[in-house]
Amino acid sequence: MPTERIYVCDDELLIREWLAEHLDEQGYEVATFETGAGCIERFENERCDLVLLDLRLPDQSGLEVLAELRGRDATLPVIMMSAYGEVETAVAAVRAGAFHFLEKPVQLPELLLLIEQALEKQRLLGQLERFREGHRWQFSNVTLIGRSATMESLVQVIRRIGSRSTAATVLVRGESGTGKDVIARAIHAQGPRRGNPFLSVNCTALPETLVESELFGHEAGAYTDAKTRKRGLFELAEGGTVFLDEVGDMPPSGQGKLLQFLETHRFRRVGGVDDIEVDVQVVAATNRDLEKAVEEGSFREDLYYRLNVIPIELPPLRERREDILPLALYFLDSLCQEMSLAPRHFDAAALAALEAYDWPGNARELRNVIERILYLTDDETVGHGLLPVEITGDRAPIGQSPALPGAGLDLEEAEKSLILQALERASGNKSKAARLLGVSRDTLRYRLEKHGLGG
Repeated sequence: MPTERIYVCDDELLIREWLAEHLDEQGYEVATFETGAGCIERFENERCDLVLLDLRLPDQSGLEVLAELRGRDATLPVIMMSAYGEVETAVAAVRAGAFHFLEKPVQLPELLLLIEQALEKQRLLGQLERFREGHRWQFSNVTLIGRSATMESLVQVIRRIGSRSTAATVLVRGESGTGKDVIARAIHAQGPRRGNPFLSVNCTALPETLVESELFGHEAGAYTDAKTRKRGLFELAEGGTVFLDEVGDMPPSGQGKLLQFLETHRFRRVGGVDDIEVDVQVVAATNRDLEKAVEEGSFREDLYYRLNVIPIELPPLRERREDILPLALYFLDSLCQEMSLAPRHFDAAALAALEAYDWPGNARELRNVIERILYLTDDETVGHGLLPVEITGDRAPIGQSPALPGAGLDLEEAEKSLILQALERASGNKSKAARLLGVSRDTLRYRLEKHGLGG
């Protein structure tokens, strides 16, 4: 049985008593108020979980009370009620943050369903907030996200690596998109080298003829186009960290030079005669099966062992599903901030679909999906219907009608609710709302009049 507290604010005594009686029967704790000021004062001292609020009150308008309450708690669900069925007022209430707008006389089954939906949404938001707070590890300017045992163990390994003064080579292995580069940055940020350079290179992008020059530099005149001296990646990273991404794809001509450097921390620029010694930590990453590459002869066995001093395995998201929702929330929050958007949230159905999907592209695919959604919709709630079909599996035939709920529905109320939703999404623009509903403006005007919502 529910134990949430509900405030009822209405100037009519009979309505207050009727609502209090029925809500009490449902197990809710109820307090009633005749004025907006009384409701706001009580809310200051004792918060509630939901408010039923009349539009017209003796001391101020319900919209003013709504603004006061939402100013104190932006997540508070408020259901507005009014005997005055004006579409502009209903849209204004929803745009001001009301969960829903009900016309009097209130139908008890509809009200109880709305209350449960609002409280369920509130419980979900609370759960998501706990995800945001409890499943992030900060390493200087690098954030790791997850709640799986794998991530917790990985954090401990990173902290242990960072506590050592020596610079052991680390090999991070995992599928493409799992976040190997983030692990490398976290290792750098946690350790004593964090104030020095972190330089990375994708080994697949190194031309075989230039790999030695890119990593170790060259002297002027070393070859035809070498007009001036060039310092290589390892020299530029002195005192810091070099991240060799996709090291399994390094051209064979560079593997021997890299092995020699890892063993001595010395190198010569191409065309140079002097040894240069540098102090850098090397973190390498690959999505290849290096043991198989060694067997096939495409990767040096001695280099593999030199890189694999501290091995870190980063499993794909499908093997650590507990990390999907914390990652999704992190990407949603950070992308909204990057794009200067108001905060958004997922609904329960969307979260379930995200967690059930296998994510072949791993965290990179998850981030890209969320970014695409934010570009294509202005909805505050990222619902199940906004997710790509490859995630939801919803490939219903064109023209297929929605299924009738098992308990049936009130067709008039369903139509009225859809009209209000369309008007709210269209910011009150009737032409746009008509397009959303697939009807003409004249048809929408007729239906507005039919439901007492104005023309």
